[in-house]
Amino acid sequence: MRLTVKTAALAAAIAATAVLAVPGTASADTRPDRAVSRCSEGKVCLFDGHNLTGDVLQLDPVTTTFIGWEWNDRASSVWNRSGDYACIWLDADHYGYPFDIPPGATQELLYLYDNAVSSISINGCGG
Repeated sequence: MRLTVKTAALAAAIAATAVLAVPGTASADTRPDRAVSRCSEGKVCLFDGHNLTGDVLQLDPVTTTFIGWEWNDRASSVWNRSGDYACIWLDADHYGYPFDIPPGATQELLYLYDNAVSSISINGCGG
């Protein structure tokens, strides 16, 4: 019986580690209904809560070298409702680690990117 308990505990620890190791992924299928009315089509929207919740900043799909002091290092999720790739950057002037968000996709900002976005470029991250 102890072997079974140890095996179950080991399996649970491995599963928890696997969940923590998986980076945020873009998806377009699980949006709260309320987010649709708060993020206009054609915009790139930053939410200060996870899962498209909390306050929202709607941006036109244009390159922005600094999102402003009120929203700097505040976003926890993003919905790219524009027709272009949007790239979020950790630092102003498009420095730091970039993250590409496809048109129409939502993105949970986890780990390094959570509360760390400072600038956005349109048409991808380049490179």
